[in-house]
Amino acid sequence: MSGLSIPLAIVHHANQYLITNGYDNRPGIEEIIGPPDASSGLRAIFDLHSQYDIPFHLHISGTFIEACAWYDPLFLEEIAELRKSGLVEVIGSTYAQNIMPLFDHEHNRYQVEEELDLIEKWLGGDVTDVKGFWVPERVWNTQKLANILTNNTLQNGGFQYVLIDDRLILPDSPRRNYDLNPCFIPELFEAYHIKGSRDLIALPLSQEMRLSIPLETKMHEQRLNVLLSYMQQELVKGRDVIAIYGDDMEKVAGIPPWNPHAIHYYQRFLDWLIGKKEVTTVLLQSWLASHNIQPPRPIATGTYRELAIDFGAGEDYMNWANSKAWSPYQRSLIEKWEEFNKLSVKTTYPSSLLELARKHILACTYETGWHDAPNSIHSDRDSNAVALPAHWARAVASHVRAASILMEAEKWRKDQDRTSLVHAFIEDLDNDGHKEVIIRNHVLAAVISPRFGGRINYLFFYDKNDGQLVIGNPSDDWNWLEELNDFMDIPMNHPGALADYGFERDTYEIQSLTIKEDQEVELVLVNKQPNSAAHGLMKHFLLKKGQSEISITYNNIPDNLLPLSLDIGLSPDYLRLLREGRSAIVPYQYKSKRGFKNGKVISWVSPKSENTVWRVPRYPIFGHGFCIGLKLTSNSASFCLGVESSS
Repeated sequence: MSGLSIPLAIVHHANQYLITNGYDNRPGIEEIIGPPDASSGLRAIFDLHSQYDIPFHLHISGTFIEACAWYDPLFLEEIAELRKSGLVEVIGSTYAQNIMPLFDHEHNRYQVEEELDLIEKWLGGDVTDVKGFWVPERVWNTQKLANILTNNTLQNGGFQYVLIDDRLILPDSPRRNYDLNPCFIPELFEAYHIKGSRDLIALPLSQEMRLSIPLETKMHEQRLNVLLSYMQQELVKGRDVIAIYGDDMEKVAGIPPWNPHAIHYYQRFLDWLIGKKEVTTVLLQSWLASHNIQPPRPIATGTYRELAIDFGAGEDYMNWANSKAWSPYQRSLIEKWEEFNKLSVKTTYPSSLLELARKHILACTYETGWHDAPNSIHSDRDSNAVALPAHWARAVASHVRAASILMEAEKWRKDQDRTSLVHAFIEDLDNDGHKEVIIRNHVLAAVISPRFGGRINYLFFYDKNDGQLVIGNPSDDWNWLEELNDFMDIPMNHPGALADYGFERDTYEIQSLTIKEDQEVELVLVNKQPNSAAHGLMKHFLLKKGQSEISITYNNIPDNLLPLSLDIGLSPDYLRLLREGRSAIVPYQYKSKRGFKNGKVISWVSPKSENTVWRVPRYPIFGHGFCIGLKLTSNSASFCLGVESSS
């Protein structure tokens, strides 16, 4: 071929939840990112682009950014360097890749803003340069999304273009024909202003490119050659056509369940691309600045063909959103958002706890309502013929109920009527069917679950005009675990405080809960788990008026359990840990106290008896938190758990 140069753009979409390492049913974050030598994982794809000097576009979900910031911030620095060098154009999207048409305007706006915040903090450069938008699961709806994306009050001043699947350029009947008989249609390779969208531009992602890359077979290469031949002809005719590849980055990186040899095939594609002298790899903002955009065209609601048809979600995703199995989860997501909005109206900002509640709700909408379609590469091959909500999707959405506890903690902060007193009550705060015990004064509020090991699942610290979560990491990955306040075994996560080795899930009962002269609150729990070696073990909690520490005593520890080991998980200022990773956290030690300091917030543990000694915890780091390990060497042992603010 000869003549005009054919523009081609590459878009990679990297998307994960707030994952960790050590799974037995999926890759961990280290495997996905890849080692520092870039021999595998996403790093290998970056390395190939650097070697070949081929520019590309990158969207990385906000939840994945936060996971990377915690476990491998160097990876994000590498992206920032690629962006600085001009090799990468960063694409925006939503924080948790929620299916946007299922949520209201304000929810989606917060999702977009949270993502932009993280891009600016971690990926370098000016966020006003982020003008392209990756639509989550590519479920487009002009009426619901266009005004959000073009809003000039967004941090980036609004988006210039969105990436949609090429089939959405076609009206209903031609779209159906195209799905049945895919063929080259030149209109599917042009940029359009979207009718009714304040000049937002639609850039079509080529289905042919997506299905042919990486080059696993000679047939894939032949299909791309034919596509280039057609495009060359259109360029000669004067059409401003562009070929855009866009898909999951995990696919070309060979992250399971994708083809483990995919990196080799992707390199074959780059070799093919380098050999095509008639092709110019472009970045989309630059290309748009110098090429014609077609007049406004209506873009109907829709998504990519496999999701809409093969998987059965429907063009508008509503087959999945309204499925009988998903409906309770969707209702819970909407209810918690409405609950948040009602409280938000009554709250004077800033409020870190309410901000955390909002962020947690956003996170719980991750890949909203995704179903395990039997014919999807991501599904269990032995699954039934009916698509059902994925285990992980149900687990993530289930934990939106924890937002109720975060919002209650904000109400406690605002409770000024009896701040000089201590409080104790028993209530099912999160509507999970199990009652929690709450003990608090005006400095600390502890939420304790008798049902799951007598552990402190949440501890809140109030200082001056704000509050922080210092024990508990509700937004971190729950894998397939839907139960609230439970302990996650593989990988170990959500220990809270007082996670006794091997007995984290034992059922406790309340032996007594008393308030003494408005000066102190005392709680005694006893292990009632049938057939447990820890049956009869007692946990005694004492919180005094005005103090920022809880005294904890273990009594009646069975002889055959000694020494008893336990973990205390600390997440001082959890909101800050999510957004900033470990950048500000340092170990803390003063006299008998050990813990961690994050900014001005210090969480610590202090032995109060000789038979309470330090030990190395099972997993020093979990989710967004650090463990302190203790060993109790006699039938009765005590220690303190406290929080304070440094100057």
